[in-house]
Amino acid sequence: MNKWKISEPVFEADYKNEKLRIAPWEGHRIFAYDFLKFFKPNNIVELGTHYGCSFFAFCQSVKDFKLDTDLYAIDTWRGDEQAGLYGEEVFNTVKDIVNDCFSDIRVNLIRKTFDEALDLFEDNSIDMIHIDGLHTYEAVSHDFLTWLPKLKENGVILFHDVFSPAGYGSNRYWKELKEQFSYLEFRHSWGLGLLFPKGDHLLKKMMEINIEDKISLYQYKALYEFEQIKTEDLSNMVLQRDIAIKSNEEMIIERDQSLKDARNLIKSKTDAFEAAEIMIKERDMALVNSEYMIKERDEALSKAENMIKDRDEALASAESMIIERDELIKNMENMIGIKDNELRNIQEEVNDLKDQFNELTLKCEENERIIESYKSKKIIVNLKRPYK
Repeated sequence: MNKWKISEPVFEADYKNEKLRIAPWEGHRIFAYDFLKFFKPNNIVELGTHYGCSFFAFCQSVKDFKLDTDLYAIDTWRGDEQAGLYGEEVFNTVKDIVNDCFSDIRVNLIRKTFDEALDLFEDNSIDMIHIDGLHTYEAVSHDFLTWLPKLKENGVILFHDVFSPAGYGSNRYWKELKEQFSYLEFRHSWGLGLLFPKGDHLLKKMMEINIEDKISLYQYKALYEFEQIKTEDLSNMVLQRDIAIKSNEEMIIERDQSLKDARNLIKSKTDAFEAAEIMIKERDMALVNSEYMIKERDEALSKAENMIKDRDEALASAESMIIERDELIKNMENMIGIKDNELRNIQEEVNDLKDQFNELTLKCEENERIIESYKSKKIIVNLKRPYK
């Protein structure tokens, strides 16, 4: 085993899934990265992987330090009552990260329950087991007791959520285990416990390089990085807020301009409607006047027809004059018909009719004079005729 050195690793999986950098396990990744370099396990089995925050920290160490290690992630990738249920998107994300970042190391993704996967491993064959499934007392104790036979002599079992602020049963079970076996523990990031139930050879080696002092450094480093992440996230939130505010201000300006344009458009439409109403009123008045004029015209025509009728009776003996009069009356009736179909030219038609009426009157007067003259001549003829 080599000397211990606190590293500054780059976790490649974070570039594929930003959720890993804020996962509860994130505060233990650098320790796990350095621990594997120190330990150099032949194989690692993780019970409960989800998005793979811890598992990809193991993978990164194996890759960077070229360790001869087989890695097994066991999970149904369906979720549970604590993590919640989810679909294929989680497993697909994990699989894509393995293919993109860790295709050159021996990674095995096993979609089984923890109990179903037991038969895949012989007893006393696993160097390191990480238990991070359902965190109830019953589930954690069951996982520990069923997988303990698979652990090698001087192997190590990692437990997450041993100082969970949610008060998981894993907290209580970890207290019981500490009374029975050698251990190391971290209290930050929901707690991480390292248990040495089959011999403490590895623990003694770690004590020789003052691992307890380094645990404090890892804790301080994790808390500092967590604060950095929070500060960065807050800065991003402030930046996004400022961008949103600026965007909202631009939207408000655009909205105000739109409202102004809308008001102008409404005013234009209102003015147009008012002008249209005035035009309608004027049209209605023109129609009323036209109807009144038509009524007067009809009355005048009626009187004219009566006068013509009277004159027709007076001119019964003058056939040629009657024919002219009938022709004039026919023309007048045609003009009246045209006038009814062309309302826009009502005034002109009335004027024409008035002119025609005056002309007819003149002719009638002339005819009357002719008739009077004729009558006068007839009297004279009768006066000259000798009486019998």
